[in-house]
Amino acid sequence: MCGACPGGTTASPTTATLNRLGRKRQALAELRRGLAPGCSLTLMGDGWTLRRRTGRQDVFADVEHLLDSLESSETGTSADWTGTETPRAVVGRLLTRAR
Repeated sequence: MCGACPGGTTASPTTATLNRLGRKRQALAELRRGLAPGCSLTLMGDGWTLRRRTGRQDVFADVEHLLDSLESSETGTSADWTGTETPRAVVGRLLTRAR
């Protein structure tokens, strides 16, 4: 659970593992590398903010929601990710990498 969130919001297993391993900043750096030019990604606590090429800004309370959005086939958003791996594979690699 997220201690900073009112109502006891539950963090996803991915967020919890990134927190436990101390790899959120690594995930941020890796995900930034795969973004299309004109996109930016910031992190504050467990919240992720994605500014898309169109100027639209989306805020995600959990990394899982961010990954879902980056992998979405929604019109106009699919070109925001240009990495060779999927966003989920990028984060998954960080979760399984030996310390």
